[in-house]
Amino acid sequence: MDDSISERSEHSNKAVFDLSKALEVVDGDVELLKELVTLFLKNFPDNLAQIRDGLARSDTNVVERAAHSLKGSVSNFGAMRAFEAAYRLEVLGREGRLGEAESALSKLDEELNILKSAMNWAFAGDEE
Repeated sequence: MDDSISERSEHSNKAVFDLSKALEVVDGDVELLKELVTLFLKNFPDNLAQIRDGLARSDTNVVERAAHSLKGSVSNFGAMRAFEAAYRLEVLGREGRLGEAESALSKLDEELNILKSAMNWAFAGDEE
């Protein structure tokens, strides 16, 4: 593993982004992890937009599915805070409790932006 990535892993908040867990998922393949991170950063705004659209249309299935998808994505990065926020929104969608979903969405959005910053920091200066 790249020494700079290893050092950043030691200093990261593992509840936000567990770099060592993420590397386990890809069997230590840093390049593959970078690709997954890039795809995630490109796609998570679309998932949030789907959730917002589902809330606007009171479509519990859309909210549940999009939150579930995000939950699965962030689990690959050991991002427990974002995972828990996505799970909460997934459950609210499943149970039809959309009245509570706006605040849950705000929390998820916040956690995803923190995760994004942590990912950018973890790979800062690592471009070839």
